[in-house]
Amino acid sequence: MKIAIIVVSSSGFKLAKILSEKLKDDPTIFEVDIYQKNVKMNLKNIFNQYNIILGIMATGIMVRNLCSLINNKITDPGILVMDDQGYNVISLLSGHLGGANYYASKISKIISSNAVITTSTDVNGKIGIDELARWFFLEIKNFEKIKTINSALVENKTVKLFVPPNFSFFNKYSIIKNSYSISENNKNNLIIASFKSESLELKPKKLVVGIGSKKDISKFQVCSAIKKALDYLNLPFERIDLISTAEMKKNEEAIINFSADYNIPLDIISLNNLKNFESDEYDDSEFVKEIFGVGGVCQPCALISAGQNSNLILKKIAYNGVTVAVAISM
Repeated sequence: MKIAIIVVSSSGFKLAKILSEKLKDDPTIFEVDIYQKNVKMNLKNIFNQYNIILGIMATGIMVRNLCSLINNKITDPGILVMDDQGYNVISLLSGHLGGANYYASKISKIISSNAVITTSTDVNGKIGIDELARWFFLEIKNFEKIKTINSALVENKTVKLFVPPNFSFFNKYSIIKNSYSISENNKNNLIIASFKSESLELKPKKLVVGIGSKKDISKFQVCSAIKKALDYLNLPFERIDLISTAEMKKNEEAIINFSADYNIPLDIISLNNLKNFESDEYDDSEFVKEIFGVGGVCQPCALISAGQNSNLILKKIAYNGVTVAVAISM
């Protein structure tokens, strides 16, 4: 996740600096940059370079300078606006797929302000189908059906949600159960939202957890480290498609047993593959390179197993002797 903050006042800049430092502590956030003044030029230059753009300024300034840049809710970044005293954080554009609603709530908690969210599904206590897709990393196959499904939810109509067996964990979430009538369906591993004769299809993206560790760790250490990583993403164990680790860890019983106990396939990446792998998504570890001759374990393993054009959604965290990173296929 890459976040840009645009400010127009000295008080806004001070707030942006505080917010930037706190956001950088979050392993789901890879970059936070601050831009000053010239809102129109900065927005034009960065609009397609960041996932989230926060303007610390009057809403009117942001709106007037956004008009010529807006394309559609599928590709536009999430746009937020905050007053320069930090009283309110407003989700302005791309609330669901762009993540503006989520980050309005997240930022408001960081600086103890008020999150302003106006999307109908949210204010009516429902989870829109596009927000469900963002949360659980699902690819929407037919975007034109989003309005039909979400409108039905707002009107308290029965929307059926057919899920493959590995997504039965949806029943654990009250907001999903209160929004949809959930049934199991094993059709091509798709999730299908249906209202009357209209259906929307979602395909789960491949989610891979990369693991590195010290020698002779316990299964509890592996489990607790992965749980900590998934907590940052608000995801359950059941959402993991694959565990990935390096060849030098292929006999680590704790990793093998975790994979077996949770019925999650384990992918072993060869040292040769790791040595030849290049990515600008993470920095090499000199410590790991000195010992094993490779720049990392958990991050490259996650990316390699997720496949070509994948990207990290959680950079490396170290917890109790275990390192964990999470990648998603694109």
